[in-house]
Amino acid sequence: MVVEENKIDRESIVLMIVRKRNEMLSLAKINGLSSNKTIACSQELDSLLNNLNKV
Repeated sequence: MVVEENKIDRESIVLMIVRKRNEMLSLAKINGLSSNKTIACSQELDSLLNNLNKV
């Protein structure tokens, strides 16, 4: 069923968002907010959030 598939996809993306957010916060604590690692992780998080809006 399409609705169930979208729900699973949405739940998967939400889980990835939570993990990526936690990773970004850890990187920011260790490397600072303006470090390349933190910024790259933030951009990945932005991409996941954009994908969530498409589902």
